[in-house]
Amino acid sequence: MTKSSASSIRGTKTRRKTDNNNIGIWIVGISAAIVLVVVLAVALSNRTASIAAEVPDLPAEWLVGTTMGDPEAPVTIQAWEDFMCPACRQWTSTVEPQLIDQYIKTGQVRLEFHQFPLSIHAPGADMGAMASLCANDQGAFWPYHNRLFPAQDQGQAGFTIDALVRYADELGLDSRALMECMSSLKYRDQVTASGNEALSLGLNATPSVIVNGTKMTNPFDMNEMKALIDSALAASGS
Repeated sequence: MTKSSASSIRGTKTRRKTDNNNIGIWIVGISAAIVLVVVLAVALSNRTASIAAEVPDLPAEWLVGTTMGDPEAPVTIQAWEDFMCPACRQWTSTVEPQLIDQYIKTGQVRLEFHQFPLSIHAPGADMGAMASLCANDQGAFWPYHNRLFPAQDQGQAGFTIDALVRYADELGLDSRALMECMSSLKYRDQVTASGNEALSLGLNATPSVIVNGTKMTNPFDMNEMKALIDSALAASGS
């Protein structure tokens, strides 16, 4: 073997060794990146569940079923909503917290959530409505309610049976019980009846908000809401 041939062979081996080292480093780097993505995904999922699980700091007896507030409160507010309605999501994240801080925590107002799934959002809106009532069977209507609105980001895919059961898992509920509840269509008639009641009241949009029997012109107008609440409180002598 000539010196040039030996040198060529040694160079080839050196390049192969270098290439193998580079490939190894690349694989390790990719693996680390994958692990990081998985960790971030899990953290984000846990964060979503944590946010969704948050409920108002109220006495347990003030969070009963689909109602929130002192059962003896002089003013009752009905919120007729659709879980796939973007405006309802906005109302829940902007107006409802003010309502809770200013009137519900003080025992002056009780909030009632009423199902009003619109046909334009079918079938997801109906699925979400039924699932929320199935979650209510486990005493978790409000945490589940808070989890459903962000599911709008996924469109109808966020309201399939698999997705709805997954949210139950995220919140630590009995997902099998929720699946059985959904599969039996336990609350289909109740959701339909609630929608029909909304129509009988002349409601044609969500959210529709009624304060002690008076429908708000603009459910996002806190001045109008305060005026209606204060008027009702005055009438009750509170």
